[in-house]
Amino acid sequence: MDKFVIGNVTAVQGVSVRAKVKPDLYQSTYFYEGNVYRGISINEFVILKKGYYDIVGKVEGEEIVENLRPDHNSIEQNRFDRFIDIKIIGSFFNSQFQPGIKFLPMIGDSLHLISDNLISAIYNYRNNKSTSVINVGKSLLEGLDISIPINGVYNSHLGIFGNTGSGKSNTLSKLYVSLFESVIDSKIFDKSKFLLIDFNGEYNSIHGLFPEVSEYINLRTRGEQGDKIKLPTDSFWDAELLSVLFSATEKTQKPFLNHLVRNKARYPGNLTQYLRTTLEIMFGPNQHKETVNLLKSIAKLLSSNNSQEIINELSAFMWHSTQERFKGNHGAAHTNTVQEAIDLIPFTYSLHIDDITIFEEIIIRSTLQLINSVSKNYVQYEHINPLISKISSMSDGLEKVLEISTEQDEQSPPISIISLRNCNQEIKKAIPMMLAKCHFQNHKDNLNTSFHFIIDEAHNILSDISTRESEAWKDYRLDLFEEIIKEGRKFGFFVTISSQRPADISQTIISQLHNYFIHRLVNENDLFLLKNTISTLDAASRSLIPTLPPGACILSGTAFHTPALVQIDKLVEEKSPASETINLELIWGLVDEDDEDEQRN
Repeated sequence: MDKFVIGNVTAVQGVSVRAKVKPDLYQSTYFYEGNVYRGISINEFVILKKGYYDIVGKVEGEEIVENLRPDHNSIEQNRFDRFIDIKIIGSFFNSQFQPGIKFLPMIGDSLHLISDNLISAIYNYRNNKSTSVINVGKSLLEGLDISIPINGVYNSHLGIFGNTGSGKSNTLSKLYVSLFESVIDSKIFDKSKFLLIDFNGEYNSIHGLFPEVSEYINLRTRGEQGDKIKLPTDSFWDAELLSVLFSATEKTQKPFLNHLVRNKARYPGNLTQYLRTTLEIMFGPNQHKETVNLLKSIAKLLSSNNSQEIINELSAFMWHSTQERFKGNHGAAHTNTVQEAIDLIPFTYSLHIDDITIFEEIIIRSTLQLINSVSKNYVQYEHINPLISKISSMSDGLEKVLEISTEQDEQSPPISIISLRNCNQEIKKAIPMMLAKCHFQNHKDNLNTSFHFIIDEAHNILSDISTRESEAWKDYRLDLFEEIIKEGRKFGFFVTISSQRPADISQTIISQLHNYFIHRLVNENDLFLLKNTISTLDAASRSLIPTLPPGACILSGTAFHTPALVQIDKLVEEKSPASETINLELIWGLVDEDDEDEQRN
């Protein structure tokens, strides 16, 4: 290598180095003594000799400067001098690459081209020879194999970002399909669980590849009945979980749900007695004008066959605003005692409530509790009624996707893929929140195991600019995931997020990710976010992001000592996600399937 000197260092400023390169070195590849050497170009590596150490630098810029002092004794007169800007990233000692800055060159040190063998050593992300790695693709510039370390990537929070069509779905599948294939005979499925939230129904292929260790849960709130997520009754009647499902505000509605859960324990299966107690409080000394209408709203649930009878009885009451009491609309005097009011509703008071679903039960219980609470001046009706409306509106959708049972369910397989493609927006927001909350809380007690929570199209639930919900609920949602992203690592709970718009996601979440796979992004807000939150991404690599070809991405993060420009291997059709762009020529009959297969190959 000493013979292949191509220039000398002319300036050193911190970790930035400028070197003068010999003229006529414009080839992209050189062959020397049986080795392939890379030419000088942006993002290529070079060697700077310093004693026994070979300092590795990365070319970040290039400039030509007019030569104002030509050598008149030389036959070849070079009018311009060529300079390159280099960033130091590490060094070689005994053919081993050592990342980080231990040495800096001095002015006059020689500059050398680097061989593919040494570049392969730079792209070696193993901590030691025994480190397990997974091949994910080839370096875009050199075509060298790129492998990522299992311990360093999968025990970290991952971010996969890229515009639609840039290849991020293939990258997500490649990461986990390759992992499962490489370690399927190990203890991975005894010690780890993987949960993939699939908003667009793209990842059924993973279940097809590993049917014995996976399940595919296709949730549906429209059309035919789909699958259901099984949840124990004890887990459902939890104030934290109910707060997540029904978007409860922290200071008013969440305490109401805490009280609801306590009342469930007080009246565990006897809603009939709870109704009678509520009626007695409702017509007690502190009456509220909205209580009768609240009771009318659940008449169908109290008795599906005789709901009109309940409504007719309750319609006998009119609110007297001056006296702030109910009176019978048939001309009777004010109901001065509870018994006088009860006598006007004999059917309702003697009603037996049975044969109801758990979601009908929570509507009834929450409504009866609101009647109790406003009659005792415990809560403001205006603060809690929106929660009751939310419970009523979401219960139909939740009943289609959740199965609440007292029976002990068999252990779920280690890989779960939950498709939300056919769910409404409320369910798409609530279910990932519920699963994240439940699994994170449960996993805190499971030492020496890992849980991998994977969210495709993460901007659907992690956006901090959404206008579809209240600020209070948005804050609660982001607080939950920010807690997981900040505290999950120490409990072995790791998050992988994939998104088209990283700028829409909370900056706290983006900044707490450990490793990044960045595909093509062109939006200025996305690029600005990456610049300010990813410290491991250098300027030269960042400048390439808007022009990356499909399937190419930049690897950067704590597991990679230098960013790598990688073409991720495209999965074969039976392994790839269902995210391909539709072929208009094929569906319009302009080409046949044989022609399409030939183009694909």
